Amino acid sequence: MITTIHIIKNSNGELEIVDSSRLKGGEPYTIHKRYFDEDGEPSYYDDIVNIKHTFKVITSGEFILNDNDSSNLNAYNMSSGLGQISKLAYAYSATILMIVGRTNKLWNSDVVYTESGIKETRFDMYSYHVNEPKQIYLEDRLSYEVYDSLDFTKILSKYLNMSFIRNSKIDDILK
Repeated sequence: MITTIHIIKNSNGELEIVDSSRLKGGEPYTIHKRYFDEDGEPSYYDDIVNIKHTFKVITSGEFILNDNDSSNLNAYNMSSGLGQISKLAYAYSATILMIVGRTNKLWNSDVVYTESGIKETRFDMYSYHVNEPKQIYLEDRLSYEVYDSLDFTKILSKYLNMSFIRNSKIDDILK
């Protein structure tokens, strides 16, 4: 999965990290925002924003299969211990590149972050396979799981101001 994210500055001068699908229009860009009025009713407005930085996020995931098992559903299991549900093991990779300007060139120095390894699936092992019309694994969710596990505030901290980082940490605590 390849996704574009941006660090934007809104009309209040605050920074935000947004997915490109949230941006509307061209120069100037707008973002659809929700606020609550005095009665607690949600209302919406379009906020004009400036793009400060653009990044490509490339994520992938693939189940780790057991060659000694001849069945169709032969991925390795990962378990957290007694009484825990079994989850499937998968190999993943995540790379974040900074996109500068409108050129078609990339340099090694454009890599902001890269990580790879193995993880366990978010849900139990039975959520990732189907039996009909044939037994197969569904790997399409894995790249989204990798994307959702990334802490963009931490990864992109050198491009953000301290107030954004502080507010993000407070929001994480309150969740």
